[in-house]
Parts: sequence; structure tokens; C-alpha cells
Amino acid sequence: MGNQMMENKEIIARYLDDNGVVKTWPAKAKNRFLILQYLATKFEPTKKYSEQEVNLILMKYISDYVTRRRDLVENHLLSRTDDGRTYWLNTDASSSKN
Repeated sequence: MGNQMMENKEIIARYLDDNGVVKTWPAKAKNRFLILQYLATKFEPTKKYSEQEVNLILMKYISDYVTRRRDLVENHLLSRTDDGRTYWLNTDASSSKN
């Protein structure tokens, strides 16, 4: 398990600059998911966020924050209300792989 985590960290590092900003978007789906997981770590587990707050956080780490916000929701890393006004970190994501 620890070895896999080290490997994942190395994969993630390939796509980041020295400031932790995503410089290139991975071609492989597995690596894209790792980057999405990395972006999800920028959110506090118990906090509720507005769409604007989500954008402001993602903006610091990736240029195409609108698409990545959608990706985070579609991959169940972030959840949101039906009206899209409130977002939160999906803490169940770590326990369920699908």
C-alpha cells in the first residue's frame, strides 16, 4: 500500500510545477483521477463552499477550473446540491471506489 502511495505521489509530481500548480493535464484516465484527488485535497472535509469559492480554490491550482470542478463532481470527489449553489468534499469517496 505504501509503495502505491509513493508511486502516486511521483505521478502527481510530474504534472505539477514547483508551486503545486497543475501545468499539464494527464492523457491517461488513471493519472487524471490522481490529479483530481490531489485537487480535492485543497478542500476542507466539513466545509460548505459556494460555486465561486470552489472556483477560487481551483483557480490557484489549474487554469481550466470550470471543467475540473465538473470532473470533481462527476468523479464523486466533490458533491453539490441540485441547484449547484453549494459544494462540499465527498468524504465517502475514499471508502467507495465507484
